[in-house]
This record gives sequence, C-alpha cells and structure tokens, in this order.
Amino acid sequence: MISKDLMDEVSRLNQRLKNRKNVSKLSREDIRNLITNEIGKIKIYDRFSVDKLKEIKQDGCICVVDGSVNRIGANYPNYVEFFQSMALVGSDKEPLVKADILCPLVDEFSERDQFQISKEKLCATELAVAIEAVSNHDVKILMMDGTLMRYALEAEGLYEALVELCDEKGVILVGVVEEISTKIIMNTFHENGKNVGMLFDREALFNVLDMNEGFVVEKYKSRKEEYNIEQAFIRTSKDPCVIAIDIPSQNKDDFDKIISFVLTLSDENTRGVPFLLDLVDKKTRIDNKQAEILAKKYLDTEMYQSIFRSQRSKRVI
Repeated sequence: MISKDLMDEVSRLNQRLKNRKNVSKLSREDIRNLITNEIGKIKIYDRFSVDKLKEIKQDGCICVVDGSVNRIGANYPNYVEFFQSMALVGSDKEPLVKADILCPLVDEFSERDQFQISKEKLCATELAVAIEAVSNHDVKILMMDGTLMRYALEAEGLYEALVELCDEKGVILVGVVEEISTKIIMNTFHENGKNVGMLFDREALFNVLDMNEGFVVEKYKSRKEEYNIEQAFIRTSKDPCVIAIDIPSQNKDDFDKIISFVLTLSDENTRGVPFLLDLVDKKTRIDNKQAEILAKKYLDTEMYQSIFRSQRSKRVI
C-alpha cells in the first residue's frame, strides 16, 4: 500500500524542487552567454563520413570498456559482490574479461569502508581489462564508460599506468559521461556574484545547446585540471540532454576530432550515447538472476543458505 503520508511527502518534494528551480531563473541565453564569455567557445561539430571512419579503423580498432557489479546476500557482512569488466576489441574478436569478487567475511573490511572498497574494485577491473586490450591488441581509440576522474580518484596507480601505456602506443583514451555531476556553470555564476542555488551541469545545460553543438571547457574552469584531464560537453542527439567527454591533457590538440568521433557514433534519434557503449554495457552486465544462479551453483548449499540468503527472502506473506 501507499500511505497518504507518503503521498504528501512526495507532493512536498515536488514543491521544494519547484522552489529550487526558481532560485536561478536563468534563461537559455543567460547560460549560453556565460559559456561563450567565460567557459568555452560554443561551436557546431561535424559527424565523420563513412570514409573517415574506415580511415580511423585502418589505424587500429575501436575498443570500448565497461564494468558491472551485483550483490547477493543481506546486509554487511553477509553478502558477496560480483565484479565483471569487459573490453570489446572488434566484432571479429572475443571480448576480453576481468572479474573479481568481494566478501566482507573473508576480505575483512569495516562496514564504514564497504562502499569505497567496492568502487575501487570496480575501477580496478575496468582498468585491468583496458590495459590488457591496449597491450595485446592494435587499438586506436579506447573509450571508457564514464568520467576519467573516477579512475584517477579510485585507482590512481592503474589509471596512470593506462594513460602512460596509451601515450606510448599512440592510443586515444576517451571517457564518455552520461550521468554528469560537475558544477562548472554554477561555480562560474557564483564567482560573478549571482546565486543560482545548487545547479549541476546536467540540469544547467538541458536544452541549452542545439544538436551537434558543444564546447571544450577552459582548463582553469575545471576541477579535473589537477588530474591532467580535459573536459568538453556536447549535445549529440535530438534529446535535450548533453553528454560530457574526458580526455588526458596530452591529447588536447586532438580534442575537436575526438568530439566529432563520439558524435559520429551517437545516433541522433536516441538519448545520445555512442551505441558501442550500450553494447558493452549489455554484454558485461550481471543481473540479479545471474548473480543468484552463480552463487547457488558454486557455493555449498549450506553456506549459501546460512550466510548469504537474506531472511527477508524467506517471508511467506
């Protein structure tokens, strides 16, 4: 059942969100002017021709990497997490996979640290499979699902090793970000004395750019500068949301070409993410049923029942 109290709380949340939205009262023109004057030059990017894509593929394959995590069990410490990361290195080659598990009962970490350790483990498997792909295959472009900042923060050593390897082999490393959490627009308005409330770039840039429009963020405006990461935003489809693109600073001279490449791989009639990232996401994902089957097949029945099967799952009502 859904109680009246809960319905009232949702209604109040709706009003609070409206009030928050009214704080900024920013027009599309306000934001475009701010970007042009202080953050980066808005420009229209072209999609590559079929011949240009063929030319890129002659130099090496396009590799995409993503990872997934799922958990079976109850609360800490009675659970196990499954990590699986995959690199697709071409339609004619088998995917590369790295896997790992995490269980507080044997890995012995505190409840307070569990989520941080899980984030680090996922990043580590993604970076490991990316390093294997670049080391053993003729890769030209390596596309990661998500911001490069995540790897720099959660698995610094492996990330630096990947950046160095890509630099040595002439591989272009790209991070494509759908769930944008930066606040560059908000911070710039605040620097100018205008209070726009808590405004994330995903919301601030909603329907601000036209399709195929984007801009590279000036280095001094991005927190990512200290990690030698360059950042851009682009709207790749009819969907009014933008995506962000990260690259290591050593590739900044090629940023416009990289943006056009990401744009080319993104169907204008979808939500605007390169289709190869959706493909690797689907292939690497471990769903709830698969996680349960995995646990039941390879763990002793008594072990599974006594430790990892939650009491809630035994309820009959």
